[in-house]
Amino acid sequence: MTVSLFIDVACKTGESPVYDAKTKRFYFVDIPNQLFFSYDLTTEALKPFQLPSAITSIALTDAPDFLRVTSEHGFGTFDVKEGHLSLETQLTMPDSDRMNDGKLDPIGQYVAGSINEEEGETASLYRLRKDGSIDVLLEGLTNSNGLVWSDDERTLYHIDTPTKKVYAFDYAPDQPLTNRRVAIDLEGEDGFPDGMTKDREGHVFIAHYAGSCITRWNLETGEKLAHVPFPVSNPTCPIAYEDRLLVTTAADGDESDHAGAVFEVTY
Repeated sequence: MTVSLFIDVACKTGESPVYDAKTKRFYFVDIPNQLFFSYDLTTEALKPFQLPSAITSIALTDAPDFLRVTSEHGFGTFDVKEGHLSLETQLTMPDSDRMNDGKLDPIGQYVAGSINEEEGETASLYRLRKDGSIDVLLEGLTNSNGLVWSDDERTLYHIDTPTKKVYAFDYAPDQPLTNRRVAIDLEGEDGFPDGMTKDREGHVFIAHYAGSCITRWNLETGEKLAHVPFPVSNPTCPIAYEDRLLVTTAADGDESDHAGAVFEVTY
C-alpha cells in the first residue's frame, strides 16, 4: 500500500471524512478550529467554512448540498450552498463532554457518540430516531469513535478509544444494543484506535491516533491483515474513496511535515 499527500492543510484535529459520489465532493472538518471543508475532486478546489459551532461528524443525504451533522452538543444540518449550520436537536451532557464520531445506521438513523475531553467515563453513544427521539445506546464511555455495521446490518462494531478494542453488538434499529463481545483486540498495537471504515471486501481500516499508521482487519475473525505506516503521528479517520482511501490526520502535538493534512492510500 502507498501513502501520499492528498490535501495539504494543517488541521488541529481533522476528522469525519465523507465522499459524495454524486457530486464528486469530499468533506471533512477541523473540530477545535470550527472549520468545515468542501473539496471538489473534479476542480481540486478546496473551500473552507468558518462555523459558529464545531461540526464533529458528517452524514450524506439525498440532497446534494444538504448534510446531516453532529455539532458539539447534538444533531443538526448543514447547507453547503448557503454555508448555514442549523442545530435542531441538542443533548444534555456534562461540561467536559462534546459529540464526536457518528454515522447513519442501515435505515438512516444517526448514531453518534460523545467524548469526555478530560478523560472521564461520562461519554455516551446516542441514536437519533426518525421521529426525533433519542436512544442512549451506551453509557460510561470515554471517547466514542469508529462505527461500522455488518453487511447483514445485524451487528454494530464500535470503538471506545482508550479500551483499544473494537466491540461488536447485536443491532436492531428499534432495540437496545445487546450481546457485547470483543471483535478486534488492538492492545499490542501502536497508538490508539480512532476512526474506522469498511472497504469493498467487507474488512475494516482503523486509524491509529499517536500510532503513525492505519491497520486493516477481518471483522469476522479479528485477524490483522495489513499495517500501513504514515509519515505523521495522528491519523484520525479513513474513508473509502473509489478504489482507495482518504485519511484525515491531526496536527495537535505533531511537528511532522504535513501534520493535519489529508492523505491518500492506494491498495
